[in-house]
Amino acid sequence: DLDFFNRFAGTQLERDQFRIRRIPLLPTPQAFPMSAIQEPLFQRAARSCAAEFDICLSAMNPLDLGIPAVHFVSDFEWLLELDWESKSSAATVQHQDISTLRRLYLALSTRIQNPSGRDLLREDVLVSNSEWVASALLARGIESPVIYPPVPWVPRERDWESTRNDFVWFGRIAPQKKVEQAIHIVSRLRNAGLDCALHIAGTAVDKDYLRFLRNLAKRMGDWVVLRGPLYGEEKSAFLTQFRYAIHTRADEPFGITLVEFMKAGCIPFAPNSCGSAEILDHPALLFATEDEAVDKIRGLISDPVLTQSIRSYLTKRAELFSTDRFCDSAVALVSSTLEGGSSEPEVLSSLTIVNSGPNGNYGT
Repeated sequence: DLDFFNRFAGTQLERDQFRIRRIPLLPTPQAFPMSAIQEPLFQRAARSCAAEFDICLSAMNPLDLGIPAVHFVSDFEWLLELDWESKSSAATVQHQDISTLRRLYLALSTRIQNPSGRDLLREDVLVSNSEWVASALLARGIESPVIYPPVPWVPRERDWESTRNDFVWFGRIAPQKKVEQAIHIVSRLRNAGLDCALHIAGTAVDKDYLRFLRNLAKRMGDWVVLRGPLYGEEKSAFLTQFRYAIHTRADEPFGITLVEFMKAGCIPFAPNSCGSAEILDHPALLFATEDEAVDKIRGLISDPVLTQSIRSYLTKRAELFSTDRFCDSAVALVSSTLEGGSSEPEVLSSLTIVNSGPNGNYGT
């Protein structure tokens, strides 16, 4: 559905601008997608037609395609299968204990993969979506340029004074996102005298967790508003209603929702770690605990001068994540790769180097 994907990505692609090669996958239930099996099957099918092209691009993590490729790294899930661990002080790749059943499942996945023999981690180009991700890869001896994902500007029909004095949480609704923490923070702000509500929107991928959040919202009261998934212009119009936003996942490799908040005119608050700290890069917007979050939010809301300063800062900061910047960097990198990497491409990323430690390293 091209119309859906254009709305989802904010693009205006026409059907004559690209071709789609459909690759069959196993029919699996939504509750158990068998990604570790589907991915190697997809990888083998993609490799069978990759030789038709000069270079391949993988938009979400490395794929063994057997020919030169540029892989955009978005998270560390693929590292679990490689059993990588990083103990770098700058960034740490964390993974969970793996059960015997999951080991058998991953072993079957490995059997299906049938590797091409190409060392894609050394011979191909891995592009990180944040300095934090790049530092984790560097700890494993892999140099990776940083190209921030693109986020288009959101048309704003309201000025600051006409927006709601409320908070918005937006994203994939899953346990690791810790949505309940946003509810607790806003609850404490209300108990401190702030008249505000929390609006939660996004796609739920865990029915049990969604049920938990609905029950929690019901206990809290009608100031917790649960919305469904929103895309494209509908999402943009939704975000521009609010003055403030809360992001609650502490181990985000990037956290593109934070950029969407910034470009919608919201002031976002997020954990002082990993990609979130890098994106916001300002002490007034980052917290380590719920207590600190409540104190910083109250301090900012009660200070009009600080609020205006932060709004100006975020407008300038958001320019790092423009579509033009992404396209220029991606084209330069692909061109260099096609030429054999003889020249160093100009890759535009952050203006600052961010330390993901508890105190951060806040630049401008």
